Amino acid sequence: MDKRQSQKMAKAFLLEKLEKIAEIYNIQEDFDKVLLCYNLKTIYNFLIGKKVLELGTSGLSSFLLANLDKIEELHIVDASIKRINETKEMLNSFKKSIKFYKELWEDFEFREQYYTDIIWIRGIEHIKEPSLILKKIKRALVPSGRLHIIFPNAFSFHRKLGVYMNILDEPHNFTERDLKYGHYHVFDRFKLISILNNSGFRVYNWEGIILKPLPNNKMMELYKENPKLIDALFKIGKELPDYCAEIYICAIPKEEEK
Repeated sequence: MDKRQSQKMAKAFLLEKLEKIAEIYNIQEDFDKVLLCYNLKTIYNFLIGKKVLELGTSGLSSFLLANLDKIEELHIVDASIKRINETKEMLNSFKKSIKFYKELWEDFEFREQYYTDIIWIRGIEHIKEPSLILKKIKRALVPSGRLHIIFPNAFSFHRKLGVYMNILDEPHNFTERDLKYGHYHVFDRFKLISILNNSGFRVYNWEGIILKPLPNNKMMELYKENPKLIDALFKIGKELPDYCAEIYICAIPKEEEK
């Protein structure tokens, strides 16, 4: 088997894997649905708007973005045909310019200096070598454009609790959920900022999103009992960002620093 055939088989295997994940992951029944609303609330404060690229979609994420007045043009890249079709159906009533690309992020041809914002929510942990995509993202942003990344936090309260309960050896270990949904990394803030710096970005802002003491299924139960509790945990998370469930980073290309 030559190199080209090997790469073709590897790509086919990855696409099949992503479709299987799309089949089993239902954000409407997961605490990620609640987290996503706070994700977008956080991003909105730093969003330039106009031309936005979303790397990966849960359907709901694109729907929330399409509702933002700041955004005039929304492009969505996802390798799952299931996700693309579901999202198209959710967005078919919107009048603004929306384009879909069914491609792996690694294969996507990023338009140079085109996007004001690129949004990558819970995606970078799914990539073996994120620096390769980050360098493409950098070229795709307009001068002073912004990259918005949200990722699960290795140092989150619930992971640290797992260590003390001997469920995890250390916070960067993969959980059953990480393996189920195809994560290649468990990042902490310091590790990801280092990758961003090496890929030509500097951090414009970072924040923690929700202090999460329990796993997603338990958090969903708490949310159903009293949504105000989650809002309180979001506010407390601003005081204890490194212990939050997720980290938000807004980054800009280094050469745009003034």
